[in-house]
This record gives sequence, C-alpha cells and structure tokens, in this order.
Amino acid sequence: MKRIDILNTLLLLISIFLAYILPFELFLLSYAVLGPLHYLTEINWIRDNSYFVSEKKWLFISIVLTIVVSISPLLSIDAIYPFVKNTLLDEVLKFIKEYSNIAIFMCFMLAIIFLTFKKKKTKLIASILVFLLGLWFVKKGGFNLLFGILMPTIIHVYIFTLLFMWYGSIKSNSKIGCFNVWLLVLIPLIILFFPFELSSSLTDYVKSIYIENKFYVLNTNLSKIFNFSDGSTFNFSDTTVHKIQMFISFAYTYHYLNWFSKTNIIGWGKNLNYKKIVIIVVLWILAISLFVLDYKLGVVCLLFLSFIHVFLEFPINIISIKGIFKHYKKEILFLLKIK
Repeated sequence: MKRIDILNTLLLLISIFLAYILPFELFLLSYAVLGPLHYLTEINWIRDNSYFVSEKKWLFISIVLTIVVSISPLLSIDAIYPFVKNTLLDEVLKFIKEYSNIAIFMCFMLAIIFLTFKKKKTKLIASILVFLLGLWFVKKGGFNLLFGILMPTIIHVYIFTLLFMWYGSIKSNSKIGCFNVWLLVLIPLIILFFPFELSSSLTDYVKSIYIENKFYVLNTNLSKIFNFSDGSTFNFSDTTVHKIQMFISFAYTYHYLNWFSKTNIIGWGKNLNYKKIVIIVVLWILAISLFVLDYKLGVVCLLFLSFIHVFLEFPINIISIKGIFKHYKKEILFLLKIK
C-alpha cells in the first residue's frame, strides 16, 4: 500500500510536469491513448462488482441514458449526416440534443436514489420527481453548465478522483495517501500562482483539433466561472488559457494514471482472463487507430464508451461521498450545531 501511495505521489508530479511543458498536446495524447484503455478496464471492473448497486436495471438505464447523450453527435458525423439531414430523424435528434443534459442529471440522481432507498415504490416516485425536476432545470444556464459541461469532464476527472483518493486514505489510514490528497488540492493553486512563460508555439494540427472538437469550451467556461474572463473568447497565446489548459491536462492525465496505479489495491486486474485481455487490447488498438485516422472521428465514436464509463462510475462516487461523510459525521454535525 505504501509503495502505491509513493507511486501516486510520483504520478502527480509527473502529470503536472508534463502538463506544464505540453498543456495542449498532453491532453490530446492522454485522451486518445490512456482514455480508451481506462474506459474498457474500468467498465469490466465495475461489471465484475455488480455495478455497485442492488438495482438490476441499473446497467440498462445507464445504457439508455448514454445513448440519449451520444446518439446525436454520432449521427452528425460527415459520413452519416447526409442521410439524416432534412428527415424526421434529424428533427428528433435536434430535440434529443436540446434535452440530453437531463440524461446526465438523471443518471447521477438515480445513482443516489438506488443507493439510498430500498423500496421499489419509493425509488419510482423519487425517479419521477427527479425527471420532472430535470425538465424544469434544463432551460437554466447553470444546469447545462454543471451537468452538460462540468460533470462529465472536470467533476469526473478531478473532483471525483479527489473524493475517491480521500475515501481511500481514510480507509487505509495512510499518511502518504493523505499527503497525495492535499497535493491534488494544492496543484490548481500552484498552477494559478506559479510564474509561467508560454511554451513554444503550437502546431496548426493541434490548434485545429481543439477548434474542430470544441475542446476550448471547457477552457472558456472555467475561465468564466473563476472570473478570469467573460468566456467569450479563446486565444491560444493567452497565458490564462495556457494555465487553465495546464490544469485540464493534468487532471485528465492523472485521473487515468491514478486508475492504472490502483490495479492491486482495488483488484481491477484480477478478473482479467486471457479472453478479456485480448478483447480489451484489440478494442484499445482500434480506438487509438480511429484517433490517428481522424481525431474527431475517434472522439465521436468513443463518445458512448466515454459516457457509459462516467455513468457506471456514479455509484462509486456516491459511495465515496457517503463514506467521507460517515467518517466526519460527528465533526460536521458539531459545526452545524454551532451555526
């Protein structure tokens, strides 16, 4: 356990160093190479652990909601869209796209419901209320920002990784693990206040990938949230843009590396037999090939896999939050009583 914690300290430092020297390139590389392997291995591990919920319909619900989120971008690629354009399906896809963020909200809330309530009737009533709440919230800008942009990105790769590490350090009572949690918290502040000089100019290829895939949207929204800018512009040569991208690249890269480092701790590699390994490796190579062939094609084709792994991970995130709250319950109640 101690060796794994030390390894994670090194991975944190390596991730931030690489993000410092290659803030844009590192993200593209991590997303295309480490991302697919993470999705495939984690989905297999979650499946082996019965999806961490007692509700047998959880997998089916997650798949349906993932289709809602990913179907519109998939059918909008150049090879398919001409056959869809100006048809009834095109109108349906536009409608689905407009309300697709409800699916992310629903999946997160259903994970809470399934892990909180036992009676089927209570689960059903709570689910209906959550759906109606989503319909009411979907037109609100904050809702779409939180669930459409932040939840599947920074909240997933940074906040939930932080909570998972925090919960793990509580269970193991590891001082190095606790140090890693604090280091993960402090790194965004280090990025913010550390003197920074722009790296060498980016290639047109890297710039085109960011623009074509709208990766800049996360950057501009984070800039607006923290009042660094109004979020209306994106300039590759801006220092603030580089710092935000440094954080994004670090968060994604460490999220993936942290997962691979925990093979022995959570045992995700124990149930990988020869057949599973072959299937995962073949799919991983195919995924990387798509990114090499056309980065946008890779993003769109892997969108379902990306979202299904986010959705299936929600119960783990809720378990981590509940575990942390349970550990600090007395302190939290004491503070609330004072207030």
